Amino acid sequence: MRSNVQKILALLLAALLLFGCLPLAAAQEQPFQTLQKGSRGEDVLCMKRRLRELDYFSTDDLNDKFNDYAVKALKAFQKKNGLEADGIFDEETARALYADTALSAAAPTPLPPPRSLSVPWPERDGEGYLAGDGEFWYENDEDGVWAYLTQNLQIVIAKMADESIPLEWFETDIHMRDGETFRSVATDPEHPGTRFRYPFDIATDNKLVLGFSDDFYGHRMKHKQTVGIVIRNGEVLSQETHSKQLHGLPNLDMLAQFPDGSLKAYGAADITAGELLEMGVTNVFCFGPVLLSGGEISPLLEEHYQSKSPRQALGMIEPGHYFLLSVQGRMKSSEGCGLPYMARLMKERGVVEALNLDGGNTMALVFRGRMLNRLNARKYKKYVRSVTSLIGVGVSESALPASEE
Repeated sequence: MRSNVQKILALLLAALLLFGCLPLAAAQEQPFQTLQKGSRGEDVLCMKRRLRELDYFSTDDLNDKFNDYAVKALKAFQKKNGLEADGIFDEETARALYADTALSAAAPTPLPPPRSLSVPWPERDGEGYLAGDGEFWYENDEDGVWAYLTQNLQIVIAKMADESIPLEWFETDIHMRDGETFRSVATDPEHPGTRFRYPFDIATDNKLVLGFSDDFYGHRMKHKQTVGIVIRNGEVLSQETHSKQLHGLPNLDMLAQFPDGSLKAYGAADITAGELLEMGVTNVFCFGPVLLSGGEISPLLEEHYQSKSPRQALGMIEPGHYFLLSVQGRMKSSEGCGLPYMARLMKERGVVEALNLDGGNTMALVFRGRMLNRLNARKYKKYVRSVTSLIGVGVSESALPASEE
């Protein structure tokens, strides 16, 4: 009987080793041996088989050498699973690799929960707005929290970070009522697409509490490109667009703003400028692609827009409640992200309609005259791209001139 049990255990152990589910050192109850580039043996082969099972290798032709391919695969696994991506197979990495909860290469990056913020709020009414007259603002650069409050406007900005990616971003929660709305401000309204200026200067000149980069339509006008459907303050600035769905950047999808506070995302060929005007549209921001429509992530994102860059997207949770996502990128501390990640995060936050706005070095988030985001690993504001217009929220004399930063 005992010999039969021993045979069964031996067969189970062999199966575990064959499919890479248990390191050899652990199976033999020996002290754990750290593996790294140059290591060889059954433990290395076991590690590589498990990585293949999780799709970090694309071939079944594996050997027992800890080579450059193994280092690359292991680093990818470590990064995906929130470990230090050093390419060394230590005990912590081994536990994560052989755990049932190990994330495969194809698994979506886990989404972080919202931050719990500590803001010394003044007295507020039942909806969270300022209970009395005047305005309240709060700025805590060290903690990464900024807030603004009046009787009709709430703005809360939280800086977030995930060092395992690495990624840094800002989540801006906006509530508006009783006439407060998104506004489009231009450097030269009589001549759209002219007079390029830095975003923080435009925000300051217009005394915006919050200003952020829009669809960069002025650049397309200047360079005589297809501009897309652009409407500002009920006036059509451009109506030439694509006749079918494309997947470039921009693909000229749109986010339409209506007087009742609702935002609605449309594909470039879904609707005409005339039809939008008949519906009473106020502004149409045109860049794309659509990230969310009707609460569902655009299927276009399943195959495209994976590249990592600085990004910015505006969305609506419900009329009067909005969410702006601003992602830093091209820096050591933040590599940027693809649009599928943006869409998933915005949906997780409750957004039902959302459009990708212009990103890269155009991306700017300006609060009370100060640009909060950084670009290209340089902190100086001059490295942001000049533009001809911004989307703004709120007007206040408290906005600081750029020269007083």
